[in-house]
Amino acid sequence: MKNCVCVLAVGAILALSSPAETLTFIATGPAGLGLSPLNENPPHPSSSGTGTALVTWDTVTNMMTVNVVFSGLTSPDTASHIHCCISAPGTTGVATTTPTFTGFPSGVTSGSYSHTFDMLNAASYNPAFVTAHGGTPASAAVALLAGMTAGQTYLNIHTVQFPGGEIRGFLVKPVDISIKPDAAPPVPINPRSHGTIPVAIISTATFNSVATVDANSLTFGRTGDEQSLAFCNADDINGDGLIDLVCHFETQSTGFEPGGTLGILKGRTSQGTPIIGQEAIVTVP
Repeated sequence: MKNCVCVLAVGAILALSSPAETLTFIATGPAGLGLSPLNENPPHPSSSGTGTALVTWDTVTNMMTVNVVFSGLTSPDTASHIHCCISAPGTTGVATTTPTFTGFPSGVTSGSYSHTFDMLNAASYNPAFVTAHGGTPASAAVALLAGMTAGQTYLNIHTVQFPGGEIRGFLVKPVDISIKPDAAPPVPINPRSHGTIPVAIISTATFNSVATVDANSLTFGRTGDEQSLAFCNADDINGDGLIDLVCHFETQSTGFEPGGTLGILKGRTSQGTPIIGQEAIVTVP
């Protein structure tokens, strides 16, 4: 088994994520995983840039931590931000501090970054974003967190060659999944099979997948956008006493190809928050 500062404004932040918790988001899609040039609008297929981004928001302290790793940029970077608020694959203005994240490495083609921002401090924002969203840091925090929760924010890195952004990813909530729960990763998948592939969305003490996930929104396969859902049921697949959502996907509709290495699940919660889960696979005859 796998193991996989306005009182009203602050109150609104907590209402978005009650009970209080640390919310986690990763950057990905809509066309490529992680921070990808294919996620830019327009995409930049000539770029070999790549990266990952992990953003957490503590709903008690309203501290947001941004972690980024990147490499392979075509030219030195000039800035990095979070933009809000628009759905993929659109573009919109900068929400976070300008001209770039505080302390973000500049003039390089690869690097890493970690910084924690006080989201009730005006210095954490683009002044234009604050003005457009209520005029105070607290009201801006409500708007930004709502945008993140709705999947309407993206993190990108701008470079000399691509001043509008070379790599980016929309921020979504990651979930822990287990493809074929009785199989150890990389999970063997036969693309020629006419059966179904079970995928469990793992529940935790703070995340009830059965109650939280909109099962009808789920897609799964080679890219994660494949309309392959057959049916869902509930089961405690890892014996931890928590019931997990287990959905079955038609193998022939998942788009897996020989040489595939990753199974990707996408969907939304019942409140509309985008989710993504992925696990290593190996295709077999």
